[in-house]
Amino acid sequence: MRAYFAGLANEEFFEEGTAWLPAGRVYGDGVVLSADGRWLARDAAPDFGKPFEQHWLLWHDRLRAPVVAPVGTMAVVAAHLGRGYGHWLLDELPRLLALHAAGDLAEAATILAHAGNEPAATAFERLGIAGRVIAAGRATFFAAGPLIVPSYVGRPGFPRPEGSVGLRDFAAGLGRDAAGAGEKIYVSRAGARRRPVVGEEVLRAELEARGFVTVRLEERSWAEQIALFQAARVVVAPHGAGLANLVFCAPGTRVVELFARDYVNPGYWRLAALGGLDYRPALAAGPGAPREERTANGTEIAVAVGAVLAAVG
Repeated sequence: MRAYFAGLANEEFFEEGTAWLPAGRVYGDGVVLSADGRWLARDAAPDFGKPFEQHWLLWHDRLRAPVVAPVGTMAVVAAHLGRGYGHWLLDELPRLLALHAAGDLAEAATILAHAGNEPAATAFERLGIAGRVIAAGRATFFAAGPLIVPSYVGRPGFPRPEGSVGLRDFAAGLGRDAAGAGEKIYVSRAGARRRPVVGEEVLRAELEARGFVTVRLEERSWAEQIALFQAARVVVAPHGAGLANLVFCAPGTRVVELFARDYVNPGYWRLAALGGLDYRPALAAGPGAPREERTANGTEIAVAVGAVLAAVG
């Protein structure tokens, strides 16, 4: 694992900013096109894990006619895969906060963003924009103008340090208003449809005997999730979107992340590094080197109980 992560230890970030376009089109999860629909704004339209020339929209033969958006300037903050909590928190919310900090949200009549979930609703309410949000969907297609398009704060799944600080500052008050679960938590995926944990019952019993509290994040409000990670000093969890909450952990918090051998995604290791966390991956024994096969994203995770307990200390 050390050798695997060592090859991913350097990251290049590009200059960020905000584009103001006189007119344009916006498809799906915030993909920005020119007003005639012939050009794709590469910087604001990543396709996670793929080179630009393989972007999914480039392979569409035709698109239906766009719907004319309400009159006025539209701010586009919807991020690719922002329907899911992890990418919403680490990619979409930082774009929204960047516009807010610059005062640019005041210029927008409408804001295109993912909506329909409690964290997003809470963020919109705190920023005072709830009445101006238009929900982005898989096939929404708008013709609008002018457009305000902020760049990503970092790159998908891996924010810049400034983005992490902004998230912690924004959520600090929310965490104070909720209760944590103690200094040791195990995040269960028992209710998840993908990436089940094989042998979780044994692991839970061993961890709970050592003072851990088992939590299911889908049963918690956003404020409660923030509070859980703010209060924790040891977090054990299988790889999953809930670990985006590591951004709220205090420096020095120990993190033990469980992986399947064929899907070792480095995103939360990088996030832990940004926050100064004590990160330790746990991997069951098996053939071949650790790897990240995109098609194995839903692979079950076999628990190496001994490795986890050794990492917990």
